[in-house]
Amino acid sequence: MFTLFITAVLAGCGKDDLTSKPSLKLRSVSSDVVPVNGHLLFVFDVTDKEGDLTDTLFVKKVRINRRVTPTIRDSFFFKVPEAPNQTKGQIEIDLTYQNFLISGNSPNVENDTLLFKFALRDKAKNISDTITSDPIVIIR
Repeated sequence: MFTLFITAVLAGCGKDDLTSKPSLKLRSVSSDVVPVNGHLLFVFDVTDKEGDLTDTLFVKKVRINRRVTPTIRDSFFFKVPEAPNQTKGQIEIDLTYQNFLISGNSPNVENDTLLFKFALRDKAKNISDTITSDPIVIIR
């Protein structure tokens, strides 16, 4: 299971720095090592000139272990909840161990060291720049 939230953030900044292309900035990651059956929380700051942020958050896992092994669920996406006319906000994505964090296909492989890549698409189909996390170890 996953949870995904978008919350409005009231800010005194001018709208001049906003663009039609959504902006996605990684604010925080809950850990760089995730234990067995743990979870991983990412928090992002998002902006968009038109306030049509509610579409899709794309996620790609890249396994960077030296030993090559088949992987599972390398790419997935989440529908972003409705937040009408919000030019700024936050998105939280909580990834669970069994559903999203395991990467190596074999149960007897070493720990997974992953990079997570994210991109946000707004309702007008504009796509943000891709951002990449630091390496995160998933204990197997």
